[in-house]
Amino acid sequence: MEMYFAGFALCLSACLDLGVVNVATIKRGLDAGWRAALALSLGSAFGDLTYAALSMLGLALVLAEPHVRVFFWLGGTAVLGYLAVSMSLETWRPKARPVSGDASETTSHRRDFFRGMALALSSPSLIVWFASAGGAVIAGIYSHSQTPPYVFLAGFFSCSVTWAVFMALLSGKARHMLGQTALRAFSGASAAIFAVLAVKVFLDGLAAA
Repeated sequence: MEMYFAGFALCLSACLDLGVVNVATIKRGLDAGWRAALALSLGSAFGDLTYAALSMLGLALVLAEPHVRVFFWLGGTAVLGYLAVSMSLETWRPKARPVSGDASETTSHRRDFFRGMALALSSPSLIVWFASAGGAVIAGIYSHSQTPPYVFLAGFFSCSVTWAVFMALLSGKARHMLGQTALRAFSGASAAIFAVLAVKVFLDGLAAA
């Protein structure tokens, strides 16, 4: 069980960061309720699991390649820029809240799931975390332990799922407590966060190029 809890604790350290996925999950929950937020957050959990598994195979070495770094640099900047513009538009013209039970709800949740996975895989903060501290710890644990790697990954993934449920319920609860003005304020704050992150990622990538 030691390896299981090691995976759980390591994942928790990544989840506690106020990054792209957490902000997007809260925003989605405020817009469409906890089910939509859960779908997005579960998608991000599979993205996290992908990086955790790749870390065991030497993700840091892959990300050390110049071409790969440029891809994530430009891709991460583009994703953050898109989110910043999208949130800015919603600040001025907020979308109407969808009615629960709509016929397109299942399709919408499927779209949220894949969007969450894409956000996790393109999140600059998550990539940096796995490429440095997180990836190094995972690779070290994997290379010095006789425990099957799936035990560690099970702990890691169960933490991701637990965090997904927590964030979904939190944002869904807040949705019923906040008015339209508060939602617009959060959209504006989200836009500012994404804009700052986009500029930071671009400048960091430019300096390393």
